[in-house]
Amino acid sequence: LAIAAYERTLLSNQAPFQRWLKGEYGAMNEDQKQGAILFFGKARCYTCHNGPALANMEFHALGFRDLANGRYGINTVMNAGTEKPENKGRGGFTGKAADMYKFKVPQLYNLKDTPFYGHGSSFTKIEDVIAYKNTAVSQNANVSRSQLASEFAPLKLTSLELKQLTEFIKEGLYDPNLNRYVPKSLPSGLAFPNNDAASRKDLGF
Repeated sequence: LAIAAYERTLLSNQAPFQRWLKGEYGAMNEDQKQGAILFFGKARCYTCHNGPALANMEFHALGFRDLANGRYGINTVMNAGTEKPENKGRGGFTGKAADMYKFKVPQLYNLKDTPFYGHGSSFTKIEDVIAYKNTAVSQNANVSRSQLASEFAPLKLTSLELKQLTEFIKEGLYDPNLNRYVPKSLPSGLAFPNNDAASRKDLGF
């Protein structure tokens, strides 16, 4: 509960796009502006990514690989074999056929700090995720065509448009100052961010 309460305070509100919305029209460069036009237009990102966090509360299947086929050894850490509920999205927990392989739409701020993307860690670059959605060819043979989201369809974006959309999502939605939320001290008086003996000594506790 304490961690959840703290995480709810970590709100991005200094990203170029957010500053632009507040009237600082020089906050975004031209590629970011063109990327925003694509985001809310031809690329149709807004159909799922909307609202203050650019994420609705819906679940969709986009055919990403399962955790067991991911990278970084995540499948070992998560112990997520092919039959694990984690691989089946919401359906793994509700047991409903209509929910199988559907995962919650993620928010889009500060994505470039993430080392991998897709619930199975299929990608390591934002531009690769965008290219995947542009072609709309499912990676996962377990996800039937009927289960895939209707929004998962070829976008026919050009290489320039892909570059501009990537620039908007990677940089236009990036708040570089989230460290402002890191507490200088804790109510307990314990050392932060680490509380082992060496850290306490190094931090002067």
